[in-house]
This record gives sequence, C-alpha cells and structure tokens, in this order.
Amino acid sequence: MRRSDHRVQSKRKFGDRKVVSKNTGSKMMENQLSALNLYGRKLNTANDQQQIYELTLNAMEQTLGFEFAAFLIKRGKNLEVTCHRGYSKPLVLVLPLSGEKRGITVRAANTRNFVLVQDSRKEEDYVEGIPGIRAELAVPIEIEEKVFGVLNVEGNRIGAFDEKDAMLLQILASHAATAISNLEKRLELQKRSNQFALLMKSSTKMISSTDLRQRLQTIAEAIREFGWRRVVISVRNKDLEITDPEDIVTAGLEVEAIRFLWKNKTSGSVWRERFGPGYRRFKIGEFYHLPWSDPWVRKKFSDNTVPSKLGSEEMIDWDPQDLLYAPLRLADGHIVGVLSIDDPLDGRRPTKNSLAPLELFIHQAAVAIENCQLIRSLNGARKQLEADAELLELKVEERTRELKESQEQLIRAQRLAAIGELASMVGHDLRNPLTGIAGATYYIKSKLQSTTGDKTREMLKLIDNQIKHSNKIINDLLDYSKEMKLEISETTPKIITKEVLTTIQVPNTIQVINLTKNSPRIEIDMDKMKRVITNIIKNAVDAMPEGGNLTLRSKMSRNCVEITFTDSGIGIQENVMRRIWTPLFTTKAKGMGLGLPICKRIVEAHEGEISVKSTVGKGTALSITLPIKPKPEGGEEIWVNALESSLLTMKKA
Repeated sequence: MRRSDHRVQSKRKFGDRKVVSKNTGSKMMENQLSALNLYGRKLNTANDQQQIYELTLNAMEQTLGFEFAAFLIKRGKNLEVTCHRGYSKPLVLVLPLSGEKRGITVRAANTRNFVLVQDSRKEEDYVEGIPGIRAELAVPIEIEEKVFGVLNVEGNRIGAFDEKDAMLLQILASHAATAISNLEKRLELQKRSNQFALLMKSSTKMISSTDLRQRLQTIAEAIREFGWRRVVISVRNKDLEITDPEDIVTAGLEVEAIRFLWKNKTSGSVWRERFGPGYRRFKIGEFYHLPWSDPWVRKKFSDNTVPSKLGSEEMIDWDPQDLLYAPLRLADGHIVGVLSIDDPLDGRRPTKNSLAPLELFIHQAAVAIENCQLIRSLNGARKQLEADAELLELKVEERTRELKESQEQLIRAQRLAAIGELASMVGHDLRNPLTGIAGATYYIKSKLQSTTGDKTREMLKLIDNQIKHSNKIINDLLDYSKEMKLEISETTPKIITKEVLTTIQVPNTIQVINLTKNSPRIEIDMDKMKRVITNIIKNAVDAMPEGGNLTLRSKMSRNCVEITFTDSGIGIQENVMRRIWTPLFTTKAKGMGLGLPICKRIVEAHEGEISVKSTVGKGTALSITLPIKPKPEGGEEIWVNALESSLLTMKKA
C-alpha cells in the first residue's frame, strides 16, 4: 500500500511481538476470535457507515494489535482511504483500480483475495510511503459478491504478518461487510418507508389541484425527492406527440436544457419504437434503463439528449449519461405521458426493488393526468356550450341587422342604379353641347388669332379648361356606371410607371424616386392601370403643396406584384380615411369624388387589392397588389361586386 511520509504515534510495534508457546498462542487466538465476535455485534448496531469504519479500526488496533491500519472503500474506479490509525498526519490517498499507480490494496481489490507481503523490497506493486515499512497485509471487503473496499495493515519488520493474521483480518472484513450490508438494508427500508409516505403526501397534493401543469410539477418534484437530480415529464396525445411547450415539465434542469428539449422534441413514432420489442432487453419492470457503456445506445441517443454535468467519479456504477425512462400508462394500456429521470443521488444503477415505489407513483401520475385532462375537457365542453348559446344570440342579432342592412342596401342600390342611368343619359346629353362649345371656341380662336388681345386669349383658354374638366366629370360618371371589361397586355412595373411619369407635370419642388423593377412581367389593361397610377400620383402631388419626396417601389409576393406609392405630404385625417373609397365624396374644391372609387374598381377588376396607410403630418403610402395573370376580362360579376363594395363603403361612411 502506498503511503506518504508519516511518523508512528504509538511505541508498541506489531513487528516486535514476542514468540509465545503453542498453548499461549491458542489461548490468544480464542481471545481474539471472541473479541472479534463482540465487535461484530457492535458493528451491527452502528448508526452509519462512518461508525462502522471507526469500530473496525478499533478492532484492528486493539484486538488484533495492528499499529498501522486503514479502511479503504471503492469509489467509482478508485480506492480511497476513508479512515486510518497509527499515522501522524491525515492520510489522503486515492489509488486507481486500473493499477497504473500499483498498490497492494489495488491487487487485493482486483483479485478479491487477501495479499500478504512479507518483504516489501521484493514486491513490484509496493510503493514506499513511510520509511522502514517492510510488511503489508490487505484483505478485500465483499458485499453480495462485489468488492466494497479493503482492510489494510502495515508493519516495520519483515514477515510481520502470517496466515493467521490474514484469517483474523478476513473474519473482521466479513463482520464489517455484514454490518454495512445490514445498515444499507435498514436504510433502504427507512428510505422505502419515507418514499411511501412521500407518495401518499404527493398523491393528496396532486388530487387537490385541477391544473394539469401544477399536477405535473408536483409529480416532478416528488420524484426528485425519491433520489433523482433531474426529472422530465412530457404529456403526450394519442399519437405520443407533444403539442405545446407547456406539456413539458421539469425539475432540476436549467432553462437552456428545457428549450433544447422542446426544440429537439422526440416524435411519437420514435417513442413507440422505444417502448417496443427492440428495447425489451433494457427493461426493468415498467422502466427502461439504457447504459451509456452500450455502443448501440451511444450511437442511437448521442444527438438528442441533454448531457449530465456530473463526473463519473461522483457515481458508483451509474454512468452520468445513462438513460432511464418509463411510459405513464393507464390500466387499459393507453400512454398519456413519458417520464425520464437521471443523475441518481446515490450514484447507483437502478434495480427492480429500487424502482418499485416509483412504479406505483407513475401509475398514479398517469391516472392524475387523465383525470386532469377529463376535467379540462369537461370545462372546455361547458365553455363551448356557453359560447354556442352566446353565439346563437349574436347570430339572431346579426341576422336581424343584416335584414335591415339589406333593405338599406337595396334602397341605396336602387339610388345608385338611378344615378348610373341618369349619369349615362346626362353624359350623352351634355357631350353634344360641350362638343359644340369646343368647336365654336376653336373657330373663334382661329378667326381672331391675329387681332385677339391678352384678356380675350385668357378667356378662351379658360373656356378650354372648363370644357376639359366638364368632359372629365362626364367620363368619370360614365366609367363608374358602366360594366368594366379588360383588354390585357403584358408589361412590367417599371415600364408602366415610367410611361405614366412622362405624362404628368410634377413641380420642381417634388422629387420623384422610381425604384420599381423590370420584373416580373404582369398582364394588365394598360390604359386602365395607367389611369389608376396617374390618379394616385396626382393625389400625392396635391398632398405636397410645399414640396417633398414621392417614392415608387415594387416587390414580388407569391403570385402577385405590389406597387407602393409613398409621399411625404400632409397625410390624411382619420375621419377622411374612412370615406376615401366612398363614391361622390371629396375634400377638394373641384371634383366629384369618383377618382379613388374608380381606381378601386379597376384594381378589383384585375382581381387585385388597393390599400392605404397614412400618418398626419408625415405622409401617405398607397399600395396596389395585382396578380401576375388575372382573368382575361372583367364582367358583370366584377361590376356587381364593386357596386356592393361601394354600397358597404357608403354605409360605413
């Protein structure tokens, strides 16, 4: 056994014992055995393992007479000194069981036999710690055929120990093993008792809550108290899928780990496979234990698990990356959730006995989840009934309101139809005198061209402008009242906006920025769409009397193209915004309020949409969205839809 440089405290040295007679030796042997039996009874009354270690060392020192004695236990892959006697300083010693640092105690643990060294100078595994040590005896402590630790003694005389000493130390090791085993069983019984008490307490707490997430949190925290550091419960639907992040409840996990679980959630088909025959070899009762030492497990689960932050040295035979999970299954076999737990506090692999209390718990948890879901469904059904009753009342009110609105719309439709008929008739009747006036004006200008004064030319020009304005009003009335048909041709947003801008006189105080694109190619009625764009640009210019910027943009969205006109003008008041699509509504001194309604009709005839956003004092953005390929022509249905839209707009206004 490897030792550091320590001084001997006691003057009594085992190596200096005098040779005694055979009878004296037999009597001494009987006394030692009797004393060991007495210590065996004392060991079985110990309250914890540390007390067992101390009593064992007492027996080694006082009964067997060993001066340098140590109790080593197996922790993971190492042997560690947990208690010692005869050394002047605290003994801190960790020996790898792999043998890389050698050690007599390591050989005893690995061979599971005592190792007797008569002369340390002839032993390759011996590593000198205290000068002058010549003999060493190491005896393994075995519990249920597994090495728990090693009892070790040292002497400063060659041949200080013999076979009799080895036998006595083996008897003491057996007493210590029995005491530790019995203590573990007592503690296990106490633990089971506490677990069942916890089970009852948690069950009562679960039943008192009807909130599913609160129940799940109660379950997760209770399982942690069963001795597991990390717990994950996921509620599953009939396809074993998770439908909401709220259906994942954890205990002992950090926020990043919880986000990882939701982002990398395992599908229902994978869970069906994990509960299938291919995983039967990993089953322990209702649970599945997948050891990380299995290459197949590492390959299968390396990408979608939250790794443990614990080290293997903190465990006994549980690997920090081992997996343990179980279905939350009802009596009829239906799975309502999945429980995953890891990082046991005792560092041991689970057994059927250790998981037995948890099996009772997961059955109760499954029933609690089902009951909570039933309560939630019942509450949902009751709320749905209440909502349906309320909806029925609203439907009755809505139908009554619709009947009233239909009557009003019919009256408005009759009025609008009359306006359309009147507009058509008046338009034709007014065009004849306007044509005559235009002709007479042209004649007068040609006859008086050389002799006309400035005032006369000004009046003639005024007559021309008024004729044009009157013609525009007549055209607007006729266009709004008649059926609209489209003559389709192909163009691009860039081409049509550029052509329109060449026909409009924009003041020098306004900067026009045309960012429209030459793609995609769209099919539209060029003349009608030019009229729409012209109207929009003129309105934008009128909205910037002090100057500003007008920006034209286009973008592709699915199978449509959107053209947006953004100005930096005065904006539109909210009360005006609600009525801009209403026929015969205008805020201008001149005009009949048909410009934007006609634009809306043209865009909708193309199966498109027109919309506007405005902020008073900052400007307005008007957008038209057109399909790349509309229907080849409009018709009565489109006109009727537009008429109904206009009526609704008038109604709201």
